[in-house]
Amino acid sequence: MKRMLPLLALLACVSTVQANVACTGQVGYLGYDQNGAVVIAVGTNIHTICSSTSQGNFQINTVACKGFYTTLLAYRITEKPVTIFYNDPALTSCSQIGAWSNQPSAYFIEMAL
Repeated sequence: MKRMLPLLALLACVSTVQANVACTGQVGYLGYDQNGAVVIAVGTNIHTICSSTSQGNFQINTVACKGFYTTLLAYRITEKPVTIFYNDPALTSCSQIGAWSNQPSAYFIEMAL
């Protein structure tokens, strides 16, 4: 047991460093601007999650961004709720996402149940 304590302490530290926030709701706004940016609001302020032309500091690469847009458009048309996951230590809730901000930490979407 004594040998496991350092490992448990390390795991506790790792879990506090990584912050995942999941925002769930209807796609209230979905846009695609002239620069290829996917702009969305899902129970949040309107914000950019990726660019289909230049990855920049977004976690979502340009090819995946096109897939994200297509998937989000399908959810909007069918009025299905969606969950977008963000990996950002500075975010602790969806309400912290600023209006018309870039959120490069978005990394995963799924249909909410």
